[in-house]
Amino acid sequence: MTEQERIQALLQAGKITQQEADLLLSALDEGEAAVEEARKTMGEQYAAPAAADGQPEGLRWVRVRLMAGQLEARLDPGLKRPVVEGSAEVRPLGEDLEVVPNWFAEGFLHGLLGRTGTLELRLPPGWGLEVDGKAGQIEAEGIAFLRGRVAVGNVELRAVEGLDLEVTAGNIEGSLLLRDGTHRLRVSMGNAELDLLPGSSVRLNPSVSTGNQEIRGFDYGSSGVRQLGDGQASLEVALRMGNLEVRAR
Repeated sequence: MTEQERIQALLQAGKITQQEADLLLSALDEGEAAVEEARKTMGEQYAAPAAADGQPEGLRWVRVRLMAGQLEARLDPGLKRPVVEGSAEVRPLGEDLEVVPNWFAEGFLHGLLGRTGTLELRLPPGWGLEVDGKAGQIEAEGIAFLRGRVAVGNVELRAVEGLDLEVTAGNIEGSLLLRDGTHRLRVSMGNAELDLLPGSSVRLNPSVSTGNQEIRGFDYGSSGVRQLGDGQASLEVALRMGNLEVRAR
């Protein structure tokens, strides 16, 4: 079900008024137009990227469609199945789970008033998080992998073990623990501050088109690439407009 169809369903169910539906549809159209315009401005290389090669096999995924609000996800080693705390519709999607907040429609309306909902996820080992976010704040702690895209919003990472994320406009900060595989962060407009935690083994490929970059604590490997440890993982960080800081802890 698309966002437009979901708004129409809420209208038919009497959960929102025609005026609210019109406002939501208008805001949705304007948001999508703004993202598309940003992608055109930033260049084709930032439009609809393919998934990075080498993503971990064997993971199951919680797939979250976030219209607005705050999403908090953390690892809980004591669980066997993901736990969703907050008002949301949870449905199986093959071996994975799809989560759609029930405050979907209220996200835009409350967002205009500065009030949004919070969705909390607790993930067991072996589960990753996939996000399709129009707007919102995302916090991830200790999880195996975070992938997807955020149109507008900030992302905070704490000891996240895998990353393939695109952000159109927003800031990303926090820590990664990368031991193997291929990882990527692409930001059209915004800043990125990343710490590579002890135990990481990674080759770093940073690029900033307009802005500054500061890389600290890395050695240069035999191929001339910045490297931490044995360089078993690879991390590409590309910023179109903004400042980049990467530190090896």
